[in-house]
Amino acid sequence: MARKPAYATALLAGLFLVGLAVTVFAYVDVAWTHWLLVKDRTSRGGGSKASSIDQQQFQNLRQSILYVHADCTGGGNSGTGFVVKPGFVATAAHIFGEGQPCNGPIHLVDYKGLEHAATLEGMSAEDDLALLKFTDATLPALHLANATTYETPNSVVRLVTIGYPLPDAGASTPDRASISGEGTLSRFMRDRNVFVTSGLNLNPGNSGGPVFIRDNWTVLGIARAKLPNTVGDGIGFVASIRSFQTFFRDKTGEELQ
Repeated sequence: MARKPAYATALLAGLFLVGLAVTVFAYVDVAWTHWLLVKDRTSRGGGSKASSIDQQQFQNLRQSILYVHADCTGGGNSGTGFVVKPGFVATAAHIFGEGQPCNGPIHLVDYKGLEHAATLEGMSAEDDLALLKFTDATLPALHLANATTYETPNSVVRLVTIGYPLPDAGASTPDRASISGEGTLSRFMRDRNVFVTSGLNLNPGNSGGPVFIRDNWTVLGIARAKLPNTVGDGIGFVASIRSFQTFFRDKTGEELQ
């Protein structure tokens, strides 16, 4: 009779060890599955988030990215622009109305919160390109990609845009740009000089902003628009920076490197 308590104790201890082993196995299994899913998404170009950008690099980039506000049509439209050459800013034409000359004031706000008056030096409604000029030549220009090499990519090209989306909703402020979610390059529409993107989180206010190649942080193009979610989820359109380089030369007689 004295052996029964010892037997019961041993049985309970065994059950405890089995339960512990099952728990550990389940945890390891979940962790392993999660790692595999993340690895799979990363291998397909969608795993690394834009928020993983080095903070110092982000601070350097945002020095060249400006909030654009234009009072061209009595209302007030806003968007994003970026320095392509000291004193010159690239942006999207539709910020200034439907192909009409902008007769109202245009203001830029830099990363310090300083406001700059700008003039519209040229606009192409057809290509949705616009060139602004302002007097502060201290803000650095962004590095531009050789866009031609990405017109027929041989691998996944990850993209990120930095700009001023939905400022009225608090997604950004005129002196603090925000980073979009990461997307990928889908194809190049040669007849329109436009890159089609997938998953790039373009919102009102991102228009005119730089779209970066995630691997080297050079500018592939200028954010234009996205399809409505009812038509396609996360399908965006980006004007090729090569098209803007031609536009800039036609307007100024100068070259962009």
